[in-house]
Amino acid sequence: MLSSAKKRYLLAIYELGEQGNEVHSKDIANALKVKRPSTSKMLKALSEEELIDKEYYGTVRFTPQGAQLANQLYTRYLLLNSFFQTTLQTDAHSARHDAILCLCELSDSSIEKLSSIVLTG
Repeated sequence: MLSSAKKRYLLAIYELGEQGNEVHSKDIANALKVKRPSTSKMLKALSEEELIDKEYYGTVRFTPQGAQLANQLYTRYLLLNSFFQTTLQTDAHSARHDAILCLCELSDSSIEKLSSIVLTG
């Protein structure tokens, strides 16, 4: 199981690269509001788990396994975000924050059950 921090990084990389943009560690650090050494350390850990490939001072790319996992996380994020905005009438900023928090902190089985409820709504 991935740590909440790793999930946050995978989501950030996914969103930054969503439109085909190149993703750099400085962009990830800025998006997550963390220091660049922290980002470098986490990217190394994600690389060791074979979820990303990172060129030295270059771009960050998902491995096939990382892309599949990030896509799954992002899909669940979208479902949770929609639930908070539509069902609970939460403002967009709070919905995003809460969806990411749930995705990163709840167990996988709880996320699956909540996603199921949202889909069958």
